[in-house]
Amino acid sequence: MKNKEESFQLFPINVKGSAGSICNFMGSFIGWVVAYYFNFLREWSSTGTFFIVSAFCCANFILLAIMVLETKGRTLEEIQASVSHSSV
Repeated sequence: MKNKEESFQLFPINVKGSAGSICNFMGSFIGWVVAYYFNFLREWSSTGTFFIVSAFCCANFILLAIMVLETKGRTLEEIQASVSHSSV
């Protein structure tokens, strides 16, 4: 539960409620999908399941490396300005 509470602090105040709710819903929904289909995948092929999960982990790492900005030593206002400027 602590991670969900901390994730709300990542958003600016004007969108914190709605963005946090969307993130919470998506995290719960994806968790349900994984828990529901994992046994079906294991019955199909445990090796295939391993490689599917590995592919999702690799894709997640690549997306994080590409899309997440370096924020060390920057204020929230500087980060918001760089995100707003790069998306225009």
